Amino acid sequence: MRHGSVSKKCEPINGTGRGWHAMKEGIWTREEVAAGYDLVAAGFLHGPVYLDCAKQAEWHDRLDQNAPLLKETWQTLMGSLEGDRAKEEAVRDFHQCLEVPVPGLYVPPYASCYLDRPAVLWGPSTRQVLTWYEQGGLEWQAFRHIVAPDHAGAEWAFLAELNSDPSPEVFSIQILITDHIQKWFPLFLSHLEKAVESPYYPALARWGLAWITANHRIPETDNKILS
Repeated sequence: MRHGSVSKKCEPINGTGRGWHAMKEGIWTREEVAAGYDLVAAGFLHGPVYLDCAKQAEWHDRLDQNAPLLKETWQTLMGSLEGDRAKEEAVRDFHQCLEVPVPGLYVPPYASCYLDRPAVLWGPSTRQVLTWYEQGGLEWQAFRHIVAPDHAGAEWAFLAELNSDPSPEVFSIQILITDHIQKWFPLFLSHLEKAVESPYYPALARWGLAWITANHRIPETDNKILS
């Protein structure tokens, strides 16, 4: 799996990725947990992901059963893409704030820009992420606008892959979450909120952080970020 071109199973705007049709009664399955992360990965890799009404309702029902506190976060995310204008604004934000380095609008979606000093691409944080990928048995290569392995979309795709792998020997997810994602992603979110026009990407980031908390029993990220 190459994390520069990762998440082919997640398509922008239509949500045809893994897990959307695998909702079952009971606790979250590995496929469901991975699907929650795939949603975040696809949004940051390829652009806004829109789920049709049936898939939204399916997720809403499952959240109602297993994680009612997440319903509001989910509804906010889905509501941020209601209507053609909302979708257009979200797509524009993707191009201007995340894909192309537009002066005054671009928010670097790379961990090293928030964790390392000076804030540069391919800093120590980047090399650590690349090591984690290798330990997880995954391969990364640059792809289009994704020029380093600590890109937000690549990291969330890695989370999805780890959750979908049933092997007990798989790389420790907790290290990636507590030592890395929960440290840089809230900082990235705070910058993103100031740059975007649409509420979609802040809502997507909050969904990802909340999904981590719900599924890995890890102390919640700052309530200001999740509220």
